[in-house]
Amino acid sequence: MQDVAGMVGVPGRNRWMRARPVGERRRVASFVAPALAATVATALILHLLTELALLLPVADALGAVSVLVGMAAVLVTLLPFTVLWARRAQRAWSADWPAPERRRLG
Repeated sequence: MQDVAGMVGVPGRNRWMRARPVGERRRVASFVAPALAATVATALILHLLTELALLLPVADALGAVSVLVGMAAVLVTLLPFTVLWARRAQRAWSADWPAPERRRLG
């Protein structure tokens, strides 16, 4: 690309695209997203387990086994993601607090 003087130049970058939240807003945003995801996944797990548990008393023996297998499938599928999001939220929360070795003055 050439400018008016005929010299080759690099086009200017759009600085609005690089704008990111800084300071407290960025820390809060890094905590809120995984915390909300973990909360929603936990609520979904509890809802599905409750719905399946309500089917248990009216089921016959084979139906009870299938309900228990369904409960296990819910836990195996959703619990790892819930734990992952909870750990991410905990790491983001603990990053807000200064480490003891960084608190020293001087």
